[in-house]
Amino acid sequence: MNINQLLIITFLLFTYISINSNTYENFTGTVTPASCVERILNYECLDEDKKTKLNEDCSGFELYIPTGLAKISCDDKTLNDTLTCNKMLSDGACDCSYGRKQINGICNVPPINISCPPELQSRDLAIIEKLEELQEETQKCENVTRKEKELFGIASTLKNIMQGNGLLQEEDSINYGLIFFSIFIIIIVLVLFFLNKKK
Repeated sequence: MNINQLLIITFLLFTYISINSNTYENFTGTVTPASCVERILNYECLDEDKKTKLNEDCSGFELYIPTGLAKISCDDKTLNDTLTCNKMLSDGACDCSYGRKQINGICNVPPINISCPPELQSRDLAIIEKLEELQEETQKCENVTRKEKELFGIASTLKNIMQGNGLLQEEDSINYGLIFFSIFIIIIVLVLFFLNKKK
């Protein structure tokens, strides 16, 4: 690799890093409301030097938020919280239970009053509704089983009453002697039939 190729690669890397950089160390770009908001969202308010520079650069701009017009600066807590909450929403915080709890605890308080959309809040409720439906179906099955047992009990009681009054004979009371005698007669008849046939 020669020196010209090395210089070209270095220039391309420097260009790529400067374009894709999310930091505003020694910010020298054009100061606009959008760049000021981006600097706040990139946590420049947490560093004292960057905070002072941001306040100097951006205090002339105003931004409309739900509570009204606010001067863009690190000192406006409502503005910073509103921007942070909107960023959380756009980053998908409402897609999971933990994120929804964070939004509810941090953002759904006066004066910000930002919350997840109802269709995203109801994901947990949808699961609970399905569990309740399953519980209802299980209860129906248990009710059917209980009713079957009750009907079987009633049928048994009715059978006992009928047997007690002589309206129904017990299956056990069949005369087994009569059955054996009939089978014995049939066997004798068959044996005599085959013996006569052989003669």
